[in-house]
Amino acid sequence: MLTSQRSGAVSRKLIIGLSIPLLLVGLVFGWWSYTRYKEQRTRADWMATTLPRLASLSFTIEDINRELETLKASRRAGDRQKWAGDHVLLMTNDEYLVYASRHGFNNGFVDHLFLAHGSDGSWYYSTYHFCNHMVGVNSDSPPGSIAEFARTYSARQFDGKSEVCLQHTWPEKR
Repeated sequence: MLTSQRSGAVSRKLIIGLSIPLLLVGLVFGWWSYTRYKEQRTRADWMATTLPRLASLSFTIEDINRELETLKASRRAGDRQKWAGDHVLLMTNDEYLVYASRHGFNNGFVDHLFLAHGSDGSWYYSTYHFCNHMVGVNSDSPPGSIAEFARTYSARQFDGKSEVCLQHTWPEKR
């Protein structure tokens, strides 16, 4: 009788000893999954409101045109090559991108998102970490073209409408 009580106590201890770590792993996985889902929804919601806004920003809108002219004037004056404005990126061949950028939290998920409409008529997206207010590019030399920008900053073309722009582009997988 004493042996069966001991084996029962050992079984309970074993079950409790295994249950607690499994419960903790389950809670951590659930929290991680929820956080990832929430971040993906936030990015998708931002994309859904930003694409129509970018599409409506014609290259002839006064604010966009003024920003573009300011960047060009800075280049003509021989100032340090400022090529990133608040809404426009100017390449050295005078191609440009009207853009919006969402800086994420650097929490391990792909949460940055850059969307742009180019003077070439194409749409671009990237998950490159540009940082707030394009700090990540302001210290770089301006690219010669939109194609060079796309190579340097892992930007890809898309149709300007679909959620394909939520896909991961950076860092490049090797």
